[in-house]
Amino acid sequence: MTFTLLIGNNFISNSPRSIRYNEKSLFKLEQISDSHNPSISVNIVDLNNKKIIEVVENVCKYCSPDLIMKKSDLEHVLIVDKEGEIVFESRILDKKTILVSGIFYVDDLKLTITQNYIILPTQKWIMHDKVDANNKDINITNEGIRTSS
Repeated sequence: MTFTLLIGNNFISNSPRSIRYNEKSLFKLEQISDSHNPSISVNIVDLNNKKIIEVVENVCKYCSPDLIMKKSDLEHVLIVDKEGEIVFESRILDKKTILVSGIFYVDDLKLTITQNYIILPTQKWIMHDKVDANNKDINITNEGIRTSS
């Protein structure tokens, strides 16, 4: 069974393996077997490249004491900062769909993924892309969302 990733109101179908920006992995996705939900593994760092969140196969293994874990189960991880802004969220919508949003730093560049759009470090917004991942890695670029070659 294939799954779809929903990020920033962009639909990436056919089981994307990982999401990348500037040749660096933001997070990895997999589906262990047909009977299981999609899973996400991610290490999120802050602007100073210090790890603030670690999630392995939908399980939060580390959350910085500076953040607030609002939800942590196999179907929904939600971590916010002290102001209530979402720093990371993954939510299983059904056995074939996972929604991901959060704030990702790649070197000194900030990439923000909300449920409605992706904001690139250039302040360009990406939304409404539909991409067939064909079980490959996905790159977020200034031109949009692309399948890795």
